[in-house]
Amino acid sequence: MSHNSERQLEPRTIEGVEALVSTDSGEIVLDVPAANPRYIRIEEGDTVQEGDIRARTAEELASGSLRKWTIETIGPTTVIGTERETGERREWDRESLERKLATGGLSTNLTDFERVNVSGQSDVDDVTVTAYGNDSRKFTQTYRPVDSDGDGTERRLELTEPDERVETFDPDLRGRFDRAVELALRNDGYAI
Repeated sequence: MSHNSERQLEPRTIEGVEALVSTDSGEIVLDVPAANPRYIRIEEGDTVQEGDIRARTAEELASGSLRKWTIETIGPTTVIGTERETGERREWDRESLERKLATGGLSTNLTDFERVNVSGQSDVDDVTVTAYGNDSRKFTQTYRPVDSDGDGTERRLELTEPDERVETFDPDLRGRFDRAVELALRNDGYAI
């Protein structure tokens, strides 16, 4: 999942919300654990675009009037990107860019699912899995118990309520989603 297992994170207040922010060069990580948790991770080579992925449709964000940059360099205090249409280079103050990402002024492209939460107990309830995309969106699916392997160590589940957006992922992204969910379920003693 993570390319950097020993991240340096520091607490920071962004627009009145406590967050953990990576201080490492090469990637931006924002972990906003407020009432509406969001996770954002950008690596060099990823895309940053104008607009809030949580409030706009993919079609709206594909608009030619919204600028998109490929992130070239992420340093400790500055981030440099190249505008896709014009090739113009742009330099951001890193904290300013982090604030815009956290508040929805800018978004990134969905490339990975680094955090997955599993809730519920299959012997009592359905199991809900929430995968947090690196673009701040959440994808939730519900599973129900189907059987046990007999020794009580692994409980089998089947998908009952898929997140429809997952069905639209390209095959590579879908594979990353499925692996992240399967690993999280396996870590909690489930199999699908």
